[in-house]
Amino acid sequence: MKKLAIGMMVFCSLMMVSGAAWCVNNGNGTVTVNGLVWLEDAGCLGRMNWNDATTRPKSLAHGQCGLKDRSMPGDWRLPTIYELKAVSSAKGQFRNVQPVGYWSSSTYLGDISNAWYVIVGGGFVDYGNKADNAYVWPVRAGQ
Repeated sequence: MKKLAIGMMVFCSLMMVSGAAWCVNNGNGTVTVNGLVWLEDAGCLGRMNWNDATTRPKSLAHGQCGLKDRSMPGDWRLPTIYELKAVSSAKGQFRNVQPVGYWSSSTYLGDISNAWYVIVGGGFVDYGNKADNAYVWPVRAGQ
C-alpha cells in the first residue's frame, strides 16, 4: 500500500512537470482538466470581442451549450492565459474545438487595449486588440 501511494505521488509529480493534463469527461457537458471544469463544447459561445468575452460566460448555466451539470449564472468565467494554455494540450477530449484564437482573461501589460489569447490548433500564445473577435471557452472551479 505504501509503495502504491509513493508511486502515485511520483506519477502525479511527473505529470505536473511534463505539462500533461489530467482530464475526465464528466458526462454532463463538462470536462475536468487538472481540477478545473471546462465547457465540453469549446465552440458553443462562438466569437466575440474581449469585453463581451469577459461577461458572457457569467450568464452560462445548466441547460445551455449541452450543460446538464446544475451550474448557475455566475459559476463560469473566462480562463487565465495559463489555464487556457494548459487545456489546449487536452483539446482532443472536447467537442467543437476551433484551431484559432481563444480569449483569456489576461490583459497584455505592454498595452491595455490588448489581451492574451491561445491559438488552440498549435498551442501558441499571442495577444490581440480587445476589439477583435476570438472564441470563448468558459471554465469554472471544480467540485
